[in-house]
Amino acid sequence: MKRKCFVWVWVCLGAMMMFSACTQRFPGYKKTQDGLYYKFYSSNTSANQPEKTDFLKVKMACYLHDTLYFDWQQSAGDVYSQLKEPQFAGDLMEAYAMMHVGDSASFYVKADSIAVKYYDQAPAAVGLKADDYLRYEVKLVEVKTEEEFQADIENMKAQMLQDSKKVLADYVATNNIDVTPEPSGIYIIQKEKGKGRCPVKGEKVELDFSASLLNGQEVGSTFGNPEKFSFVLGEGYTIQGWEEIVPKMHLGERVTAIIPTEMAYGEHSVGTIPPYSNLIYDIKLLKITTAAELQAEAEKAMKALKATSEQAFIDYLKKNGITEHTASGLYYTKTLATDGKQPAKGQLAQIKFVASYLDGTKLGDSDQLGEHYDVPVGEGKVLKGLDEGIALMREGEKARFVLPYTLAYGANPYGNIPAYSNLVFDVELLSIKDNN
Repeated sequence: MKRKCFVWVWVCLGAMMMFSACTQRFPGYKKTQDGLYYKFYSSNTSANQPEKTDFLKVKMACYLHDTLYFDWQQSAGDVYSQLKEPQFAGDLMEAYAMMHVGDSASFYVKADSIAVKYYDQAPAAVGLKADDYLRYEVKLVEVKTEEEFQADIENMKAQMLQDSKKVLADYVATNNIDVTPEPSGIYIIQKEKGKGRCPVKGEKVELDFSASLLNGQEVGSTFGNPEKFSFVLGEGYTIQGWEEIVPKMHLGERVTAIIPTEMAYGEHSVGTIPPYSNLIYDIKLLKITTAAELQAEAEKAMKALKATSEQAFIDYLKKNGITEHTASGLYYTKTLATDGKQPAKGQLAQIKFVASYLDGTKLGDSDQLGEHYDVPVGEGKVLKGLDEGIALMREGEKARFVLPYTLAYGANPYGNIPAYSNLVFDVELLSIKDNN
């Protein structure tokens, strides 16, 4: 009986030691079931508590090993975070949901989970170890519903636009600008006359320009640089202001254009240009290329690209000693041959593959799609060259197929794949099934 009691005491002591070790990882902190460590400095349970989709105004700093890792107040004035579903157990979202307005608290959150789930970064790449925790010091200042928050944003935008208009009006008055603005609000002041014609929609223009804010801060320039700025009118490549100004300029003309924010970048911040900025441009029209000339240039470039692609295909085959081919121009070599059965039209070929360009740059593989990739043979569901190649294989075989651009995506670009791209597919035929 005494022996049993002795054993029971040791079991209890062991459990207590394990519990103590758990709670003493961060002394003074409690732990939720999901693994979030927390400690409240102040708590007012009678104050508002956030609900899902609410926006929380917070004061927050993050520490790693008691060293300041990031302070949100250093990078922004007011910091808001929307309360959403946690992305992992012990997420910061669970911490937010525990707080009331006015509360101050400290939370320990798994650092590797934050890096992966919030920032899509490998923990080691940002100096984090597997067992690291980030400590967040948080004060909940205010809670707003999503509707209230969006209304505040719209009101803020309206005020910034109004302020921007006043700044522009003051600038025009202070600098005695007496030209009549365009209906859009743009001021165009001629500096040098041009002798040529004006460009029209669909033509490419080449220009020199400098850009500055109304306070004189330069934010970009091509003057003095060999590379000039060019775009095709009407394609929406540049700001609305340019699309209005340039068609009114004669070849060789130089103007100063004062562009209100609505015709520039509006609410967006671009480079060193703050949101709702009015801009001053110094523009000189250097060259006009007609639509017909552009078409001829494009055709010439495509012809050269086609010739380069065809030569690269020939060079690849010679370098790798690939001579076996079909009537369509598909070249291939079997790296592993078997006596297995061949797939018939309509059957389902389960394959693994790696796709690449001729230079070996990987384009994609079947691992991105699952354990294998199912291809209905002969039904045109994949590239013509790949479809034809799979039909040549036997179950268990491995082969390399070299697809000329005519059996791939042809003369047109496809997504990020350039026009006239020859492709290489390394394929393993795993099994053949009836496609029921």
